Amino acid sequence: MKIVMKFGGASIADGDKVRRVATIVRKFSRDGHKLVIITSAMFSVTDSLQEVAKEASKGDKKAVHEFIEAVSVKHRRAAEGAIMDEKILGRTLVNISSRCDELKNILLGIAHIGELTPRSLDYVVGYGERLSAPILEGAIEDLGMKSKALTGGEAGIVTDDRFGDATPLMSITTHQVRQNLEPMLDDGTVPVISGFIASTQDGVQTTLGRGGSDFSASIIGAGIKADEVWVWKDVDGLMTANPKIVKSAKMISEISFAEAMELAHFGAEVIHPRALECASRYQLPFRIKSLKDPDSAGTLIESKVKVKSGDVVKAITNIGDVSLITVSGASMVGTPRLAAKVLQILTDEEIDVLMISQSSSEESITLAIPKAMGHKSQNALELSLLGSKQVREVHAEDGLSIVAVVGAGMKGTPGVAARVFQTMAKNSVNIRAIAQGSSELNISFIIRKEDAKKAVEALHNDFKLGE
Repeated sequence: MKIVMKFGGASIADGDKVRRVATIVRKFSRDGHKLVIITSAMFSVTDSLQEVAKEASKGDKKAVHEFIEAVSVKHRRAAEGAIMDEKILGRTLVNISSRCDELKNILLGIAHIGELTPRSLDYVVGYGERLSAPILEGAIEDLGMKSKALTGGEAGIVTDDRFGDATPLMSITTHQVRQNLEPMLDDGTVPVISGFIASTQDGVQTTLGRGGSDFSASIIGAGIKADEVWVWKDVDGLMTANPKIVKSAKMISEISFAEAMELAHFGAEVIHPRALECASRYQLPFRIKSLKDPDSAGTLIESKVKVKSGDVVKAITNIGDVSLITVSGASMVGTPRLAAKVLQILTDEEIDVLMISQSSSEESITLAIPKAMGHKSQNALELSLLGSKQVREVHAEDGLSIVAVVGAGMKGTPGVAARVFQTMAKNSVNIRAIAQGSSELNISFIIRKEDAKKAVEALHNDFKLGE
């Protein structure tokens, strides 16, 4: 099979973990699979790059020198722990040193000018993956395989120039990825591609935004027409609930893309929705694999929706900390464009709306927003709407949580919503707002944050998901 394997930052956090990843690659390569590897930056490096770029833009050259020293040591130690062959190690260390020098010059240039543009920030934050890929390349070569590190742009991923959240131009990208990688695969070489980063048609580096490395894996998989994409995690797979909340949570062996995207939207952080959307579009099976048990099948995510008899709900998930924004006013009744305006205001402020609910009287619209964006949302809506005749008040409330019940078996099954709300009533959980998508794949509702654990456990038990 042709398999794209994606390893996240925690998977390559140090030399021993990089070595473990290389060993996994060798195992499946020996089984006869053609492999392409997507790597993230080492754990916490991307966040640190964003921070030092901001410090550099304030003219802090001392912060730049201190950061370069720390990041150089971190990657050198990882290489020394992962690569035993002195020749391969020496070449890798030279590569790390060269890239750290490049990064230092860029950051000092930003400090000298005192300006950080979106284009410059994209170039800086992409260095996490540019530093990790050569280390993994060296570790794979150290175990007797041929390997070559490439940036996403070098692999063929072409995007628009929306820096920080670029969109791939899939027609040209799939052609270039296939053209660049197929000869390497035929030659027995394992490409190691820097996830998260790509380039414009003019060769300017861009980044793919949140979940970018998962997205890179889908894009590369589409390009080479992979049989599957494997995303490696420290968990067994997708679970019926967060095992930190529900001890009896079980791994889901198979799930559809539609169900997985609902889970991802409502707090299951295993795969980013953009990666799933791309994989669904190209009919590209996704598999969540466990680093702790590489031989385990994990969770398969595919287009086909499979509903077993009595299997109404697949999983219960939740988002732990949200703000509830309520826009109200009697004059909102019969004003359909107002809802669109509310959403447009939040879109312009780059605020993610997690859930929307509107009263039957049409006198209010309620929106669930990540807590970190709660006050920003309220301010933006007040500035834009309170001068109008339709809106009387914009109210914000914190300390809330979203719980979502997800499953393809809910579609066309009467009584599911009643069962959910009866379970909440039995456990004295007050529901503040409710929403259900037209797909009928989920029922989501808002409750007090302190009731979230009790609610998830009760629903998991009621639908017998742990059995």
